[in-house]
Amino acid sequence: MKTYYPIMLDLEGKPCCVVGGGRVAERKARGLLQAGAAVTMISPAFTPELDRLAAAGDVRAIRRPYAPGMAEVRSAQLLFAATNDAAVNALVCEEGRSLGIWVNGAGDTDHGDFILPATARRGRLTVAVSTAGASPGLSRFVRTDIERRLDQDGYAPYVELLHELRHTLQELVADSGERQAMFRAMLQWELLPRLRGETEVPAGLRQMLLHEVRQHPTLSGIRRIGESLLRLDEGT
Repeated sequence: MKTYYPIMLDLEGKPCCVVGGGRVAERKARGLLQAGAAVTMISPAFTPELDRLAAAGDVRAIRRPYAPGMAEVRSAQLLFAATNDAAVNALVCEEGRSLGIWVNGAGDTDHGDFILPATARRGRLTVAVSTAGASPGLSRFVRTDIERRLDQDGYAPYVELLHELRHTLQELVADSGERQAMFRAMLQWELLPRLRGETEVPAGLRQMLLHEVRQHPTLSGIRRIGESLLRLDEGT
């Protein structure tokens, strides 16, 4: 069984090229735009949504068939073969590999260098699901199940709050080992139940926690904050 290496890429402003103009290419483009990539599409025709994105300047559309040697392909940092023609996709993958460009071959894990997982995004939290190409449909099914739980349990505001608290500790505590111990202690706080069903952190809770962390930026202080949250829940 082939084993893939999971990785999260920073594509902000990076040139990425999608060869294809149909529904599959549209999905690739949407994911790249969500990551802030500079997207170029190559196809003689595009879906209405891709036409709209091109008209708005969100993607650059090259309205002609793919041919080896195109400058838009050679300048890409990531390349996607997403046409409805397996032979064309294979040519795109072959050119990408010859140029040292990582390439994703839609529907064919043998020709490309990487596959795309099904992803659930909630704020700063991203969960990726993959079956190593065995069943993309199952990946999407599991992703949907995870999304339901993330929405119910309030993970998006929880991660946002942890990010702000972590940044505050980084400003206050110089020793990285001490900070890591404090971060782990924060994860023991009973916060998720308070955020169940919420789309953002209640202002009063956020302000109280930030104030307490600034006042007590030590491991024992972080633990006492967690204990105080428990007492509030118990009404004592």
